[in-house]
Amino acid sequence: QRILGKTIIGNAFRRPIPRADTFFLMERMHGPDEWPTSKDVEELNIAVVNGNEKWDKAIIDRFPMSEDDAVANMNTFFQRGFAKYERDRSRADIDWSTSKLSAHLRIGSLSPNELYYKIEDSNLDYNDRKTFSRRLIWRDLAYFHLHSFPNMRDTSIRLHYEQTDWVSGEEEEEARFNAWKTGNTGYPLVDAGMRELWKTGWMTQSVRMVVASFLVEYLRVNWVRGAKWFHYTLVDADSAINSMMWQNAGRSGIDQWNFVMSPVAASQDGSGEYTKKWCPELSKLPKAVLHKPWEAPTQVLQAAGVVLGETYPTRIISDLKAERSKSVEAVLKMRSANQESNSDRGYDMITLPDGKRTVVFTKKEFRIDPQGNVIKEATQRKKSAGGISKVGKGRGRKGKKALQKKLLRQEAAVKK
Repeated sequence: QRILGKTIIGNAFRRPIPRADTFFLMERMHGPDEWPTSKDVEELNIAVVNGNEKWDKAIIDRFPMSEDDAVANMNTFFQRGFAKYERDRSRADIDWSTSKLSAHLRIGSLSPNELYYKIEDSNLDYNDRKTFSRRLIWRDLAYFHLHSFPNMRDTSIRLHYEQTDWVSGEEEEEARFNAWKTGNTGYPLVDAGMRELWKTGWMTQSVRMVVASFLVEYLRVNWVRGAKWFHYTLVDADSAINSMMWQNAGRSGIDQWNFVMSPVAASQDGSGEYTKKWCPELSKLPKAVLHKPWEAPTQVLQAAGVVLGETYPTRIISDLKAERSKSVEAVLKMRSANQESNSDRGYDMITLPDGKRTVVFTKKEFRIDPQGNVIKEATQRKKSAGGISKVGKGRGRKGKKALQKKLLRQEAAVKK
C-alpha cells in the first residue's frame, strides 16, 4: 500500500492490545523510587470557570471524558447507528446518525487505531462503511496538511486568496458575525446549530458545513473568524481538522467544497425536531415554514406565537442570491488579479513546502482564462485530451453502462 506517497510494508495499523493484557502489564509496572517534585493541579489555575453561568456543566454532561465512556459510546454507535451511517449521516434530527466520538478521539480517551479495527471487524460491506472509514483517515490528512502548511490556522494555503474582498464596512461585518456566532441570524437551521455549539460544544458534521457555508458564502465574513470561533467553542477542537475544514469552506485550502449548503433547504432536519429543540420559540410552527418563517402567513405566525423581530430575529440578510453573487464576484476579481497563480486550464496553482508549484482543484465557477473570463464547460471539454470527454466515450454512468454491455456481448460471443 502507498499512503501519502510513502510505501507501507505489511499491515499499516497495529491491532490494539486487549485491555486485559494492558491492565496486566500496568499492574506489573513499578514507579520510580522517588517521585520528582511538582505542583498540584489546583495551583496551575487552569480550567477555572468564572461568572454565574456554569457553561461547562452541559458540555461535561454530554461528553464525560474517560476511556470507559468512550468505549461505551463507540459500542452504542455500532449497535444503533453504524449500519445506517451512509444513509443517515447528514441528519441532525436522528439520534446516533453520527458516532459522537470526535471528542474522545481529540482528547485521547479513544484510540483511532481501536476505532479503525472496530470498523474493519464489522460485517458491513465496504460501500456501507466507506464514508465513516474515510473520515477517520481524514484526521491524518489534516495533520499532514498542518505539518506541510503550519500557518494554515489563519492564513490561506492558496496565498493569493488572502486578497479576497469580504463584506464591506466594519460595523456590518460585526453585526453579521455576532448574529452568526450567537445563533440569531433569522435562519432557523443556522441558529439551531450555533446555539447547540455554544450550549454543548458540539454539532454534527453536516450542520457544521451548513453554518460554515452560510458565514462564508452568504454573510461574506472571512473564514478565519469562523475557524477561531469554532476552535474556541468546540469540545473536539483540533487545530488541524478545524483549519482544514474552514480552509476548504473558505475556498482557500487544498480542496474547495464543490457545493454550497442551503440555509433553508434543511435536509439535515427532515422532521424539524432538531430546529425545534434549539429554537424553541419556533416549535409551534408547521414544518412547511419552520426553516423559513418569513414565508409563513400572518395568521400562522400568530397561532404559533411567533413575532419576527421580537420573539425570533428577522433575517440578517434577505437576498441570498445577491449575497452569493457578490461572493463569487469577489473570488473572480481576486483570481483575475493573480494570473500567475492560474493554470492554463483555469485552475489555482499553489507553492508547496519544497518550492514546487502544483495545480489544485478549483470549482468550475471560479475557473478563468488569461483575460479573466469564466471558462465555459464546452471550452474545458475541448481542451481535454483527445476529446475523450464527449458523450458516449466512456464518461459518466451511461458511458460506463454502455461499455459494460459491450464487454458482456463480446464475452458471450467468445463463449459461443
